[in-house]
Amino acid sequence: MNSNGTHPESFKLDPLSERWIDLRLVSISRLLLAAAGLVVTVVDMEAGPAYIPLIATLALYTLYSAIALLLSIRKSHVVPVQYMHWIDMIWFVVLIGFNSGSNGIFFSYFFFAILVASFGWGYLSGLRITLVSTLLFTTIALVTLPNLDRFETKRLLLRPIELLVLGYLISRWGGFKVNLRNRLQLLKDVTVLSNTRFGIDRTITSILETLRSFFDADACLLLTRGHAKAEAKYQLYRVRRGPAFGGSAPVEVGEDAAQLFLHPSPNHAVIHHKQRSGGTAFFNVNTRDLSAADSAVCDRIATALDTTNFLSTPIYTRNQAMGRLYVIGSPQPFDNTVVDFVLQLMDHVTPLIENIRLVDSLASYAADEERRRIARDIHDSVIQPYVGLQLGIAALEKKLQSGDHQVLENVQELLDLTTQELLELRRYVWGLRAGEERRDVLLPAIERFAARFTSVTGITVDVKEHGKIEINDRLAAELFQMVAEGLSNVRRHALCNDAQVELACTNGKFVLQIKNPRPPVTSFEENGHDQQKLFTPRSISERAAMLGGKTVVSIDKKNFTVVSVTIPL
Repeated sequence: MNSNGTHPESFKLDPLSERWIDLRLVSISRLLLAAAGLVVTVVDMEAGPAYIPLIATLALYTLYSAIALLLSIRKSHVVPVQYMHWIDMIWFVVLIGFNSGSNGIFFSYFFFAILVASFGWGYLSGLRITLVSTLLFTTIALVTLPNLDRFETKRLLLRPIELLVLGYLISRWGGFKVNLRNRLQLLKDVTVLSNTRFGIDRTITSILETLRSFFDADACLLLTRGHAKAEAKYQLYRVRRGPAFGGSAPVEVGEDAAQLFLHPSPNHAVIHHKQRSGGTAFFNVNTRDLSAADSAVCDRIATALDTTNFLSTPIYTRNQAMGRLYVIGSPQPFDNTVVDFVLQLMDHVTPLIENIRLVDSLASYAADEERRRIARDIHDSVIQPYVGLQLGIAALEKKLQSGDHQVLENVQELLDLTTQELLELRRYVWGLRAGEERRDVLLPAIERFAARFTSVTGITVDVKEHGKIEINDRLAAELFQMVAEGLSNVRRHALCNDAQVELACTNGKFVLQIKNPRPPVTSFEENGHDQQKLFTPRSISERAAMLGGKTVVSIDKKNFTVVSVTIPL
């Protein structure tokens, strides 16, 4: 699929596609037009035998339309979907040839083929069939013109112009609709590809390949700064036309080497084409205006990329420039609307990538913490008792060496110790298998998550406990997810650098509060109008409702937004 149309393979891959619905609608309309033309021609038999070729052609076209409708209903792959508007145009040319050329009643049928081509395959397809239809109609009109009287001359001139002008207008509107549909499909595809299960490298590579395919480009390149704060290196992801290289690790690039590809500035996108006069233009991401620019540096970039044209846009993370995206060697012309769309697409993609990176980092950290916990448990629960057993055996050995044979009591003590430790070891292993329930896991888990969240995002999280928090593992898991979602909302929507998480058990209820500071209160907000800006996070409220609780969002006296979750225990 590309931005000017939909790949015909999509019909084979997705029998439930919207395209099949459109095809059935088009097939029904074609059959109605053919049948109506046949009925009208049969009723109007003034010309007698002269109408026989026309009626025969209309009968065959009606039969063809019925077969096409039947095949489309059955979703048969025999249907030549991408060529049917051309086949229709040939039928219409024959009908006009048998129906007095420019005076015939079938002239308007050409608009059916133009509509199908434009709204099915885009602007270029509609424009092509418009030009060919105009040329063929004009040729047939001239050939079949009986005389050059005034009426015929006016009609001969007016109808091709009408076909050309209206056909162009239909092509433009149809191309806009197809382009919009394809862009929405691209947004859907990149959202589906942004899955934490795939890992960060494979996700970025898949998104770049989808973008490359959309623009039918030779390659796509993403240069992004390393996610560690103190890291000065960049990571370079690249996909190119040909066999897929999904999941490949990025190449590390030093800051000096990356400077060429970071041209010109984080506030400008670049459209460059060597073979066009004035082939370099800068797009200001703030004002959305295009302006001419010096192409010297862009020529060096094009040479380094081995291409004649490219589109380059900045990418941002939390309103900070983090690198650039390149679409290289696309046959499609770029303009300010394309640049604007790519910028919006990357604004949509970068938070998803950041979330995957955060979850990936937190998962790795959680696995490391779990390994450390198991190591501590093994040390305390397994190794230490065996140290005691070793000391007991050593003491028994000394007794035997000294000639003291009263060791039966000591042996019994060692056997009791061994039995007890074997029971403890079995209990520990069973706890690992079955997930032993603990009632003190929530606070340490949230504190670890908050610490990691702070190190990754730079948002300080203060965790407070009011009273003793003891809840079972299942409830703790749900509450932990609420905290994670709440902090994610703070990161995405609140322009602040700190947040608070407060936990409390009171009056048989568990209360969770997630707070973040708001901008200074204005007089407009003091009048109560700002309350309509508050919204209840859907995911958190749904989890709370499933546990029999409720979620309330409010503003406290310190001008903090407070998400309060109350769960009955």
